[in-house]
Amino acid sequence: KQWYQRRVAITTGIISKLHRSKLDPNRDRENAAQHDPIAEKAYDNFHGCIQKAHDLVKGPGLQFDIHGYRTHAVDNWIEFGYRISTGDLNADRLNASISSIRALAGRTNATIEELIRGKTSVGGFAEALGYRTVPSPRYPRPSIGKDEGREGRYFRGGYITQKWGSAEKGDIDCIQIEFPQWTRDKSEVHGPKFGQAIVKFLNKYYP
Repeated sequence: KQWYQRRVAITTGIISKLHRSKLDPNRDRENAAQHDPIAEKAYDNFHGCIQKAHDLVKGPGLQFDIHGYRTHAVDNWIEFGYRISTGDLNADRLNASISSIRALAGRTNATIEELIRGKTSVGGFAEALGYRTVPSPRYPRPSIGKDEGREGRYFRGGYITQKWGSAEKGDIDCIQIEFPQWTRDKSEVHGPKFGQAIVKFLNKYYP
């Protein structure tokens, strides 16, 4: 809702309502559909809708791949995936050319450091609103979570982020977002609030 109200842009939401035991569209077609004709049709429809949305965008664009997690609830942070691994984040090996925001990094003067964990990263904007986020200025590396007695786990972004981001081609970037359960339990509060961070990021880098 924040995106619609505050931006003049093409905003499209594509939602898979199938349980992951039936189809996980965040995998390649063979592993996702397991050669089941009905699952293959659903998979093709899902990714076909993404392609149609991309076709509407003329110039730079940004896709968010939104998920929720329970596997490491002790970390309890919001995660932003750019296809940079946990190991590389922890070792400060930030390679823009293999990230899912390669196009953004190539057309802005901001460093990849600033884009993914600086004050004007989406994590930085969300952190300024009071959220624990990774990567971000406070948590530039997932390993800091372990230092605090948590698991320090992190999802770097899956198949959708790799396929539809700009790592390999194009000028549409993709960022995976993983929300912990507590944000989803009160989505009527956190949806509008978190949306402010997204709008700030879009306004700065996708005017």
